[in-house]
Amino acid sequence: MQGDFLLGSWLVSPQLNSLSCHGKSVRLEPKVMQVLLCLADTGEVVSKERLMQAVWPDTFVTDDVLVRSISELRKAFDDDAKNPQFIQTIPKGGYRLLVPARPLTPGSRNGPRDDSAVQLESANAAQSKSSVQGRRMNLGAITVTLVFVLGLIYLTIRAIRPRPAAAVDKVMLAVLPFQNLSSDLSQDYFVDGLTAEMISQLGQLPSDRLGVIAWNSMSRYKGVKRSEDDIGRELGANYVLEGTVRRAGNHVRVTAELVRIGERTHIWANSYEGDLADVLSLQNRVAREIASEIQLRLSPEQAAKLNVAPNTINADGYAAYLKGRFYGNAMAPIAIENRIQSLQLAIKLNPAHTDAYVGLANAYINLASWGYAPAQPTYAAARAAVEKALQIDPNAGDAYGALGWILWRGEWKFQDAQKQFARALELEPGNAFVHAQYSLYLKSMGRYNEALAEINRTLELDPVNDYAQTNAGHLLARMQRWQEAVERFRRGLEIGGNGFYVHERLGQALLWQHNYSDAIAQLEIAKQNSGSQPEKLAWLAYAYALAGRRQDALRLTDTLNRIWQDHSQYLSPFHMSLVYLGLGDRESALKWLRTAYDQHDEWMVYLNIYPEFDTLRADQRFLNLERQVGAIQ
Repeated sequence: MQGDFLLGSWLVSPQLNSLSCHGKSVRLEPKVMQVLLCLADTGEVVSKERLMQAVWPDTFVTDDVLVRSISELRKAFDDDAKNPQFIQTIPKGGYRLLVPARPLTPGSRNGPRDDSAVQLESANAAQSKSSVQGRRMNLGAITVTLVFVLGLIYLTIRAIRPRPAAAVDKVMLAVLPFQNLSSDLSQDYFVDGLTAEMISQLGQLPSDRLGVIAWNSMSRYKGVKRSEDDIGRELGANYVLEGTVRRAGNHVRVTAELVRIGERTHIWANSYEGDLADVLSLQNRVAREIASEIQLRLSPEQAAKLNVAPNTINADGYAAYLKGRFYGNAMAPIAIENRIQSLQLAIKLNPAHTDAYVGLANAYINLASWGYAPAQPTYAAARAAVEKALQIDPNAGDAYGALGWILWRGEWKFQDAQKQFARALELEPGNAFVHAQYSLYLKSMGRYNEALAEINRTLELDPVNDYAQTNAGHLLARMQRWQEAVERFRRGLEIGGNGFYVHERLGQALLWQHNYSDAIAQLEIAKQNSGSQPEKLAWLAYAYALAGRRQDALRLTDTLNRIWQDHSQYLSPFHMSLVYLGLGDRESALKWLRTAYDQHDEWMVYLNIYPEFDTLRADQRFLNLERQVGAIQ
């Protein structure tokens, strides 16, 4: 069928991928329009095989894609599959168009054609190639084995491998949370954990050819109804992978399709079935094939890692590991404790699972870093877990990242920490989390320009991360690049304004500008949103003192001293020293800093760069503490 034609009262415009009738206009995906054209050309029953060959001649797809296309056409025509008026399903035969296609004659354009159709036809040729808003799958939880989705990504990368005539500098892939088609809605942890694991696996590959947006950013699009083009532009991705999953026990069926941003072009679509038992071995195989297809240059260690065939994994243990990953973005104490319990169970059932040990180490790190537990015993537990991970897999890049953090914050071994961070990024240059960790380390060493480069790299890989945006703002404020800092903080508030971290760090930056009223407003929000966490109380008391609200500062100081005495919550002595500095009590501030040193308070790594301590820097006792911590020589 050449040119526009009529189906009943509907005008079909193939060049514009549109249908119109009585003022209503519907845009179709290009492949869906091709299915309609095949049906219209014959007017008879068209077999599934013939349709597949005609519409997807050079792509390996299953008939699920065809079924979806027919469903889209029925939706466009308001057709009912049980009582069809336009498209009939012929059991074991194919499909038939019930309404004859009538080519347009000059006079027929005055029939059912509506104003919107006239406007579309008068558009220029460039407009006819504009991006088409297709059906968006409802993005929900995903219950999919990592191997299957990685298999899909393997075909994805193969499909988008640059041709000489139109080379692509770099593939930036966004993997959206898949739609859960199973009846069990409690499987969110399983779905999200597997998506995060898939992204992590791909992020371990060299980053000169492939970039994968981090799960922290992708998780925010779960259940969000937005076009792929909008999401891709927001994330800086040029390809989006989306699909559906159905799980029954340990058996999983996955369908997915890849979309090129800006063109709404479906590169390929496919489906897979299997179970969880061999997931790790298959992950390695698929990752190896991806590396080969996009011509990544692997180091000997990376190649060796991908060539290892892991043992079959216990499915229940892997599910427990994914549950631990599900809790990964939640920073409330109870969420971290749940994460630890899940990962401990995962290790019990799969004692050789490296990633479970790394996850456990990071959970302990979170307990200490967020002020929920004393540093020394918590970091000791983290170190034990990460050492076990490296014993199992000496080339686990994220394990070196965790070890670098432990050596830096937990043990004050700054040079050793530098080596571990460098090793982690050598093995996993696309790991956004390690770039973020390394940026904070560099900031603590006063190496601000290097720290900024690392946090900017983090944001390339994880652009919708409120913690990374906040850390960038805090660093820029420390560098007195105020306008840039404001923009980062603004973005952090847009993403995570209901949390406490961005308000706390913004409040601190405002104190540096002596903007006490706005600083207090931000720190009061941080206090409220954190449930009056002691660290937030300390910063607020410090701000009250600087602003001349001495009674308010003393009231919070009494509260903090009671917390310290009854051990109801962990209280960092480093932050208590800030309170007394604000009150002008230098001796008490130094006393609390000495306690912080004796308890190996992890915040002491910032002693040499926090301007709050500038009034103490001429005191020999303070200089001795700085040298003992080891950040300066």
